[in-house]
Amino acid sequence: MIKYILLPFKGLITLMGVDFHQLNIILSAKLKMDNRRSLSLSQKGKNSSHQLLFQTFIYGFLGTLIGILVMSIKDPMVSYTFFFAYIMIMIAMLMISEFTNVLIDTRDNSILMSRPINSRTIVLAKILHIAFYMLHMSFSLSLFVIVATLINHGFVAMLALLILIVLAALFTLFLTNIFYLGLMNVVNGQKLKDIIVYFQVAMAIMFMGGYQLIPRMMGIYDITNIQIPIHWWSYFVPPLWMSASMDAYLSSVYNTSHLIFFLCAVSIPILSLFFVVKVLAPKFNKALAQLDVASSKNKKVVKEKSKNKGFISKLSRLCTKNRVESTAFKMAWMMSGRERKFKQTVYPSFGYIFIFILIFAFKSEEAFDMENLAHSNKYLWFIYTTIFISFSITQQLGYSDQDKSSWFYQILPIEKPGEILLGSFKSVMIKYFTPAFAVISAIALSIWGIQLIDDLIYGFLSICLVSSLMQSWSDPILPFSKERVTQDAGGNFAKGMLLMISTAAIGFLHYGLSLLPYGVIIASPIVLLLLYFQLRRFRKISWDKIVN
Repeated sequence: MIKYILLPFKGLITLMGVDFHQLNIILSAKLKMDNRRSLSLSQKGKNSSHQLLFQTFIYGFLGTLIGILVMSIKDPMVSYTFFFAYIMIMIAMLMISEFTNVLIDTRDNSILMSRPINSRTIVLAKILHIAFYMLHMSFSLSLFVIVATLINHGFVAMLALLILIVLAALFTLFLTNIFYLGLMNVVNGQKLKDIIVYFQVAMAIMFMGGYQLIPRMMGIYDITNIQIPIHWWSYFVPPLWMSASMDAYLSSVYNTSHLIFFLCAVSIPILSLFFVVKVLAPKFNKALAQLDVASSKNKKVVKEKSKNKGFISKLSRLCTKNRVESTAFKMAWMMSGRERKFKQTVYPSFGYIFIFILIFAFKSEEAFDMENLAHSNKYLWFIYTTIFISFSITQQLGYSDQDKSSWFYQILPIEKPGEILLGSFKSVMIKYFTPAFAVISAIALSIWGIQLIDDLIYGFLSICLVSSLMQSWSDPILPFSKERVTQDAGGNFAKGMLLMISTAAIGFLHYGLSLLPYGVIIASPIVLLLLYFQLRRFRKISWDKIVN
């Protein structure tokens, strides 16, 4: 199948210095292996073909949302500029978030480089391996716009759009390869993986922000009638190459500017592919080899800075009651900073909080009026949106990709596993939730003033109480002891609904107390007392309640 797809390009592939027969064999093997395992977007143990169909549906839905916006813009050049910018950004982000392990997989070097296969063949196999999935996703994202173009402008326009989508994907692959090569020459393997995690977090926050804020911005700004003036720097904007090529056909405008844009759209992606295979391929494989060596060296245990270890030890002694709880506190503190999947799951919630706050700014044109905001009771929204951070960190605390190492819990002479649960709960709440709440509190104080102190204290205690109740009422899981892919989607949904109800309940209770003279001040010690007894109860959780 792969052979027949690549056969029309055999001359071009051979011209690059790539062995066509070897390329077919390597690429076929890679795709067969992918049929036996799911991509990172999928869940382990499920049929990957079904997961691919599921991803097609998801990306098609996302493409429909942006497609409706694109097709509402009257100027073809503007509408297709938005579309190609969206497609190129999505392809780049998908490549970085979903295909990092494929691109920087050092196993190809150890398995294939020892055989009579040149580096250009290996790199082109990697690129085409990713390109097959990227083109699948890009066409899924583009489906609505492709159909709309066919209906509105005819078959030829749709065919031109398909060709331009392929060219945009090729150029985006070139840019991401440059991005990776630059990173690998600057940082080692460990730091590179950490950077990718942070990029994935930023991508999740951006998607959430775009979904929430773009419709509100459309209500404020009339983007359906905007136009794009051509300046000298416009020729350096890749989405404009593609959109101007579409505009030339749709508007029958064939001036010098459109001709230059068309030449850039056709020639630069093809030349970039040649550049990747001919020039970057040897450098990329050399960087991968160095990455492999660096990764093996980094397997040695790196000692933490004594200053940081001393701070964590002092903090654990201050916040815990006994040695078991203190040890669990320190373990959760360090492990939560090392577990990439934990960071990838938890860190987006920090960005979501600020997006929820910014939603107020886009409700209306007068929403930026800080004076009106200061006379409202919307500080409750500022306070209680932070509960999503506490929920995220406490619910993800029990899961790990290295769950097999959790056997040591069973051999330790610990009578009350609740001490481990409580120590780890305190650790992540202090490390992650408290700083985030402090930042939100500082913003709230700058808007509503010092009189908000009692509300912030009460809100902090209420969120800690609700979080500890949910953590102890649900099936307790020891820190980083359960395989991540075994998470119960139905259970998580039920917990999410319970969180929503709990947040609404404590929010309305806080609002009711704020209407009473000194109501919040009087209620704060009561909540503190309830939290104290709840943590004592937390500590007494026995082994028969622990989920294995």
